[in-house]
Amino acid sequence: MLPDTVKCQFVLDELERDPARRQGPSLIKEGIQMRTGYDLTRDFVEEEMCLQDPEGFQIRDPTAKRIKRRALVHLGIHEEWSGDGHDKLKRIGFAIYGVRDVWSGKWLGLWVIPDNHLKDAVAYLWLSLVEEYEGLPIQMTTDCGSETTMIYGVATALREAFFPELSVDKVPAHRFLRSIHNITIERGWSQLKFQFDANVNSFWDNGLLEGIYDPYDERHNIVGDQE
Repeated sequence: MLPDTVKCQFVLDELERDPARRQGPSLIKEGIQMRTGYDLTRDFVEEEMCLQDPEGFQIRDPTAKRIKRRALVHLGIHEEWSGDGHDKLKRIGFAIYGVRDVWSGKWLGLWVIPDNHLKDAVAYLWLSLVEEYEGLPIQMTTDCGSETTMIYGVATALREAFFPELSVDKVPAHRFLRSIHNITIERGWSQLKFQFDANVNSFWDNGLLEGIYDPYDERHNIVGDQE
């Protein structure tokens, strides 16, 4: 049987990896199991977190900010895909683009690329999903960014070529939405930002403070994808 002192250390080690204090007991528990192979009980993890970092629970309190949501009604998986870019980590070289299935909420693809505003790159990622899943969604939704215009053209052309019975005039192959209305992907970014963005930024900033990363060293800039 694993001693409590060892289990407590596992919790402390995992908390150390979360300086922004965004991960609750369930995520800390999963992290411990992934790194050590030991499946601690959630009650033990939560109790130890309450002792070591009680303020963290206040920071993660979901009632602090409430977001109004609307119900999403769809026929099933692959009826609609939702795509967008995530720019919050671009300052450290992580330009992210993602696509989620609206019905299931599953991430179909999540990529770090040099520039998520290049329409050729974004269209390539979308086509890679079409190849992987061997088919098209009935509809693709994105915001109105210029990088999505090629997806619009390719999706429309493929629909007309392979599924002419489903008129693009009645059911467009691609639909532009304002970011605040592209709910599925925005919810995905919200989860990603809450769980990871603050930690990634914190580790990056610590690297600057501790001299691990030198912004004036060209070699470091190349590795960090900084210009």
